[in-house]
Amino acid sequence: MKYIYDLPIISLGLKLSVFAFALSVVCTYRLSFLMSVPSGESNKKQADKPEQKVDLTTAILNDKKRPNRLIVDDSSNEDNSVMMLNPSKMEELLLFRGDTVLIKGKRRRDTVVVVLADETCPKEKIRLNRLVRGNLRVRVGDVVNIQALPDLKYGTRILVLPIQDTIVGLQGNLFEVFLKPYFCESYRPVRKGDLFSVTGAMRTVEFKIVETDPSPYCIVAPETMVHCDGEPIEREVSRNEEEERLEDVGYDDIGGCRKQLAQIKEMVELPLRHPQLFKTIGIKPPRGILLYGPPGCGKTLIARAVANETGAFFFLLNGPEIMSKLAGESESNLRKAFEECEKNSPSILFIDEIDAITPKREKTHGEVERRIVSQMLTLMDGLKQRSHVIVIAATNRPNSIDPALRRFGRFDREIDIGIPDAIGRLEVLRIHTKKMRLAEDVDLEQISNETHGYVGADLASLCSEAALQQIREKMDLIDLEDEVIDAEVLDSLAVTMDNFRWAMSKTTPSALRETVVETPTITWNDIGGLESVKKELQELVQYPVEHPEKYLKFGMQPSRGVLFYGPPGCGKTLLAKAIAHECQANFISIKGPELLTMWFGESEANVRDVFDKARAAAPCVLFFDELDSIAKARGGSLGDADSIEAVLGGAADRVINQILTEMDGMTSKKNVFIIGATNRPDIIDPAILRPGRLDQLVYIPLPDEKSRVQILKAALRKSPLSNDVDLGFLAKMTHGFSGADLTEICQRACKLAIRENIEKEVQHEKERQKRAARGEELMEDDDDPVPELRKDHFEEAMRHARRSVSDVDIRKYEMFAQTLQQQRDFRKKQAVNEQQAEVVLTTILAMMKIYTIEFGSRANDAV
Repeated sequence: MKYIYDLPIISLGLKLSVFAFALSVVCTYRLSFLMSVPSGESNKKQADKPEQKVDLTTAILNDKKRPNRLIVDDSSNEDNSVMMLNPSKMEELLLFRGDTVLIKGKRRRDTVVVVLADETCPKEKIRLNRLVRGNLRVRVGDVVNIQALPDLKYGTRILVLPIQDTIVGLQGNLFEVFLKPYFCESYRPVRKGDLFSVTGAMRTVEFKIVETDPSPYCIVAPETMVHCDGEPIEREVSRNEEEERLEDVGYDDIGGCRKQLAQIKEMVELPLRHPQLFKTIGIKPPRGILLYGPPGCGKTLIARAVANETGAFFFLLNGPEIMSKLAGESESNLRKAFEECEKNSPSILFIDEIDAITPKREKTHGEVERRIVSQMLTLMDGLKQRSHVIVIAATNRPNSIDPALRRFGRFDREIDIGIPDAIGRLEVLRIHTKKMRLAEDVDLEQISNETHGYVGADLASLCSEAALQQIREKMDLIDLEDEVIDAEVLDSLAVTMDNFRWAMSKTTPSALRETVVETPTITWNDIGGLESVKKELQELVQYPVEHPEKYLKFGMQPSRGVLFYGPPGCGKTLLAKAIAHECQANFISIKGPELLTMWFGESEANVRDVFDKARAAAPCVLFFDELDSIAKARGGSLGDADSIEAVLGGAADRVINQILTEMDGMTSKKNVFIIGATNRPDIIDPAILRPGRLDQLVYIPLPDEKSRVQILKAALRKSPLSNDVDLGFLAKMTHGFSGADLTEICQRACKLAIRENIEKEVQHEKERQKRAARGEELMEDDDDPVPELRKDHFEEAMRHARRSVSDVDIRKYEMFAQTLQQQRDFRKKQAVNEQQAEVVLTTILAMMKIYTIEFGSRANDAV
């Protein structure tokens, strides 16, 4: 029996001894390991960050660094069959003088030339003359690819015909005068479809290679038959139109949408250029792309650039153009557009404003729209896989399109062409200003940081307005009657930073013109006092905008909203504007009653529109003035038949629900900060004040004496003050006055001074008239003395001054603030009590362990 009772005690003591031994072994091993590792190595391992993942979304845009990618430069060599390269680049590419080279340009165009060495040519450039650049559809500054063609065969025959407008009035044998000397013993490479010019008999004639055998490239050798029999051909486009075609947009002319452009190239260029990729992997190539975004963001421009770069046939179809009053004609117009694209494949069919012709069938009342939607579905499904037709559609209202069109197999990908960020705006500005003459003080990076909410069209308008303002400044040097403007005036034209600032003050982001969006000019210097509130606001609003990386490092999301409460006239609105100015953010001011309407659902739509525009204008401060008018506690006035909620059918409650939903939908990626201001914080719905919404409550109290001095200085900083004015004494005499009350005193004093000044001038003028009537000699007018605000002006203004906030109201605000503070103190006390309870519990457990060990040791001794 004794052995049975002692067994648990012995096992407990054995367990404790084994645990102590294991603990000592682990500690010894850990200490020896730390001593064996260098001191900086363990810290280095901890400091090592995980490797950043490669962003594959824009992988298609990454330029492959190849030595054969060269920048086009102008060449003075008039020979149309040669290109100029640096000798070191020729050596790098294993090319020799006289080698035949294939050059690939834009829009899937290429040509063949002979390479020559040029010591003055930069290593990364290739020099081509005007006609060769025209054959390649490239401009100076574009990038081309070159590759050697060592096995190019001699041609058996070629057909060359002259361009009609270059042989007008020319007589004689064209072959003997122009072509024979040009091709004789020259071994020139030619490509079918290229133009070349030949000078002879004091004339320059342009010819076109119509046919080659073999096709499409060959070398014209002495045994090659050169035929020029046939009628001269008309130039396809005039020279001006040709230059306009060369000025068509490409990928280099699009900025601010790099990721979207990568998606479009994946969906369009890969199926058109390399369809075998999709066959190999076993999927069908995409058929349609839906581009959506605000007006002016570049949807149509992107579609044109893709067509130009790929060399595909481009068919533009404006949505309203296909509508017809005749039955069946609208569907016929749509079918003709698809048939035209299939005939000219590879092709791109671009449908602009597609929402006008394909609305939701269950919501439209017109039979024509329903038939067009059905026809569109049939045509999209009828596109053959090998037809190489890509349908691109653009709209500003994607949610109004019939859902059947937005499924996979029709419009496979929906791409949001949104408002560009600061980096995107800088790209757009560089594109629009590359041909402008800019002054040295122009900082495009600063302009991009200050143009929040601008789309590409707005930035183009901004550059145009700045240039026009520069011309206006020079108008006094320009005589409209002169036929020629002086060269010195033209040389002095350069757009300055002031011109851009003037243009920014006159332009508004097009997507936000319906909403009053402003960048405030109020600074911290305009607000006197409230130093603690200013510091707290900087931490809440300014730090997340200016230092977002700090929050990422600490793994914490910044606050999204703050509520200002306090007596009226204490600067709540001014504080919101000042913090928006310090962050260089847009400022949208919303008056609460403006959102409420009597129509069902319209109030909630107004709230959605406001938040959508704030996200589009990010970084943005969304300021709700008089928040208590739309965010009262829900269900509080249902029994009152005369209440505004009853009249509006519960619109106020629905507005609160919508505001709560929008606040919860604010992501950390969008720098939108919500500021509410109210004089009645006690009646606001508690759900708005919970953490994650307007979780920061800031009390804006009445200014103390020191703050009143600063407010007076801020209000009078532009006013001439007399030496007898003591602002400190005035601050002592205005105890209990708000900032608005103090500003009103200053304005009244200024009115008195202005009245006094005007009365003096009137009296002085009357005396002059009396002297003139008596025939007395008039005295010369004395210089107008500088007006001043004197002490008596302020004394008179103080007699009419009054406080806008009573002591009873102040006690209400202080009690509300004190209640919040007590709640915080209660949480602190509760946390302290929890910590104390945890310490007591730990102590009890330690004592129990000690008693258990002692009891076990005594039991072992007894055994």
